[in-house]
Amino acid sequence: MFNFIFLGKPMKRILITGAAIATLLTTNALAADLAPRPYTKAPVVAVVYDWTGFYIGGNAGYSWGRASTDGTLTGTQNVSVFRTAGPDLLSSTNTVLAALPLTGRANVDGFIGGGQAGYNWQRGTWLFGLEGDIQYSDQRGSADVCLVAGCAVGTGILTANYKLDWFGTVRGRVGFLPTERILLYATGGLAYGHLSATAPLIPLSWGSTRAGWTIGAGAEAAIDRNWSVKLEYLYMDLGDVGSSGASATGVVNQLNTPLLGQNTVTTTTLTSSFRTKFTDNIVRVGLNYRFGGPVVAKY
Repeated sequence: MFNFIFLGKPMKRILITGAAIATLLTTNALAADLAPRPYTKAPVVAVVYDWTGFYIGGNAGYSWGRASTDGTLTGTQNVSVFRTAGPDLLSSTNTVLAALPLTGRANVDGFIGGGQAGYNWQRGTWLFGLEGDIQYSDQRGSADVCLVAGCAVGTGILTANYKLDWFGTVRGRVGFLPTERILLYATGGLAYGHLSATAPLIPLSWGSTRAGWTIGAGAEAAIDRNWSVKLEYLYMDLGDVGSSGASATGVVNQLNTPLLGQNTVTTTTLTSSFRTKFTDNIVRVGLNYRFGGPVVAKY
């Protein structure tokens, strides 16, 4: 019995010491969990508007066009004298008339509307793009084609009616972004269209589909992640969009000229040839829908 009690005390001391150590460790762990942690700032998330991507849209506006027609009027005149009783030809004279200039200027104005599609590449604050559009046009105008500039009274040869039926462009765009949602850009490239003209009293018609060039500038503002509005000006030159010619013959028969028993027949043939050049000033507003959206950047 004495040996059992003696040997039991060390065991009790060991158990008590172990329990004390375990309690101390647990208390320190709980204290560490309850201690205040240092503050860490959460990452900032910013939505950056990016113009890169495909887009489609529509537009409407007004155009101030100018059709300039220039050409020449040439002719010949034959004077033949006949014996009235014969009728025997007594003499014949041919004369080439001096060439005369033809000139005419017409304002061809009206409303336009159509659609556009394109693609943008944004690189920092710069934007590069390609856009094509097709437009319906209600531009019309008429003016006299005359022998002298200004069409003084008595110098008119014909009245021409002009109409720009449709046109379109394929253009590059280079822009700058002063803010992420405002785009200022310059644009230019290919233009094409069809101008028709008629002179109903002759009658005569001419016109063709021609390719030319265009240049302009604009501003575009993003409304939200997909929609934007724009205001744009273009100058368009379609070059020589049509040429034509017409001839007319007049005959005057004068009896007893230059002598009794004779008559003089005067035959005059006039030939006109001219061409029409067309330029246009276009102002339009547009609405675009861009596929895609802003990029979410963390910093």
